[in-house]
Amino acid sequence: MTKPKFFQAALLKLDDDQVKDILKGSSISERMGSEDAACPECGHNTWWLLPLDSAARREGGKPYCECLNCGYTTHM
Repeated sequence: MTKPKFFQAALLKLDDDQVKDILKGSSISERMGSEDAACPECGHNTWWLLPLDSAARREGGKPYCECLNCGYTTHM
């Protein structure tokens, strides 16, 4: 058996243009339900995008994100 591998994720704030690239022509309202992109579980609107090589992104093909306040996961 191989040794376990651990990786450190770094949060980088995306600017508006980077978010537009991820949305591919859709608006935040269309993808997240409202312009403020509030989490349906806790109401906060701070998200982190799951890495491109995460299982959710590989299997679903969409940019998945997780609420930094409560851990709710959804796709954009």
